[in-house]
Amino acid sequence: MTKSTTIDWSSPDILNQIVQNIKNPLENIIEASKPNIADNKTQSEIIFSSSKQINDLIEEIIDGIKSKSVSLTVQGRPEIFDIYESNKNVQDLCENKINPQKVTKLDQDWLLNLEKEIYSSISQNDMNLYELSYKMAVSERQLHRKIANLVHLTPNKYIRILRLHKAKHLIDNYIQNSISQVAYSVGYNDVHYFSKLFLNQYDISPKELINSLR
Repeated sequence: MTKSTTIDWSSPDILNQIVQNIKNPLENIIEASKPNIADNKTQSEIIFSSSKQINDLIEEIIDGIKSKSVSLTVQGRPEIFDIYESNKNVQDLCENKINPQKVTKLDQDWLLNLEKEIYSSISQNDMNLYELSYKMAVSERQLHRKIANLVHLTPNKYIRILRLHKAKHLIDNYIQNSISQVAYSVGYNDVHYFSKLFLNQYDISPKELINSLR
């Protein structure tokens, strides 16, 4: 289940910045739209330039959101909780110690942001923990400690669980029906190794799961 992220539209600073960035090019387009019989070519150039300017600003806003320069309000529940509650093998891996009810809202939001960062790079074979910790604004040591405290896993085991969960989602929803395609989509170049890990987590091989859905 995909968790949603929304811009905090209640923030005056964000709204003001967006309005100010878009206001001037819009005014240019409005002015350029007025009849200009004397020089139609100039009018077209102004409209084109202003339109491109707005498009560039939209791209800038999107990049800002992705880089967290715009405040995000994260809603939902960390997927690791749902995976844990529905999977005995994951429970064993976490030593049966996860208690979602005791995880604060602040820590749940942190986990949601962590999941978002992992899923955005899930096709990478070797996920860089230093880069991941940088994106989460913590040191690599703090990343290890926080994941261990919240879900009783190492970062690599946590990432592996999410990779395999994503793989099962791709199969269950008929998004991919080739084992190699599924493996590559979640960052595994070795299909046999991927199948072994998948079997360990779900007690069924990817091939058996795909065949059962046909």
